[in-house]
Amino acid sequence: MSKKMTMAEISRQLGISTMTVSRYFNGGYVSAENRLKIDAIVKDSHYTPNIFARSIRSQSNIIGFVAPRIESYTTSLVIKGALAAANESQVRMLFHATGFNHESECQAVREFNGLNALGTIIIASKHSVEETFYRTLDNVLFIGKNTPYHCCLYYPDHAAIQALVSQTIAQLKQQQAPLEAVHYIYDERMLSSRTTSMQITIIDTAPELNFSLYALANSEEKAGYQAIQLQPNHVYFCATDNIAIRLYRRAKEQQLKVGLNVWIVGIGDYDYSDLLVPSLTTVAFNYYQVGYQAVKKLLKRDFSSAEGTFEIKLRESSQFL
Repeated sequence: MSKKMTMAEISRQLGISTMTVSRYFNGGYVSAENRLKIDAIVKDSHYTPNIFARSIRSQSNIIGFVAPRIESYTTSLVIKGALAAANESQVRMLFHATGFNHESECQAVREFNGLNALGTIIIASKHSVEETFYRTLDNVLFIGKNTPYHCCLYYPDHAAIQALVSQTIAQLKQQQAPLEAVHYIYDERMLSSRTTSMQITIIDTAPELNFSLYALANSEEKAGYQAIQLQPNHVYFCATDNIAIRLYRRAKEQQLKVGLNVWIVGIGDYDYSDLLVPSLTTVAFNYYQVGYQAVKKLLKRDFSSAEGTFEIKLRESSQFL
């Protein structure tokens, strides 16, 4: 007796996800290539899906949203934009924070697929884009990292870092600041591409200055900053404005004055960054618009990648006051 054809068997034979097969039978989005493959096997095997099963697995009105953490300033802006688009389109969003745990991220995507979600938006963590499991899915959209395997809404990190570093160093040199060294401080759980861009850019921009990288195990833990010994006449570029703000406290504890004998630069342009004394030099990305666009692209089934925008905010923390 021949083996009874099922959605799982179709998935196995074609090497595509079960969710893709399910969307085919439930009227959801399936790429033209996969639709032709499923058409052929259904015709050859005379497969007829279980009507009752189809009725309880019809595509939901849900979009999944997965992030390493949802309480961060930049992620909250992305979420606000995504929620605005979801409300406009009358779809629901379910959120999952992974705590930078990659397996938790994969499990969340599986669970959203189990709900037959319209798709899942993932704010990329360090290992997200290397995950081969996602390559079997055609309803995943990444934010913050560019990858050839999926639709990505990514920030122009390299161009922004080049502009931020070059303008900061040029301004300090023009003001004849006594520069001695440049450092980059980052959270080792975050994307490594930004660290690589920062390292290359600083070395290319100021090859005459000493340069070092400093990785924080967790940038949210205050204790980690106590090991940082700021030095006079050094510039500190930070992966986020939050890290930069913590360095303001370290400077005060070490009796250094930001803008006079130590310079601190952030990334993110948080709401309060311009209210610091001195105000923080940083770079702003269009986080809200990226979140909004992510939902709209999923709903339109537009899986083309797109690059965001940035704006340099040169302020007092990078000036020789």
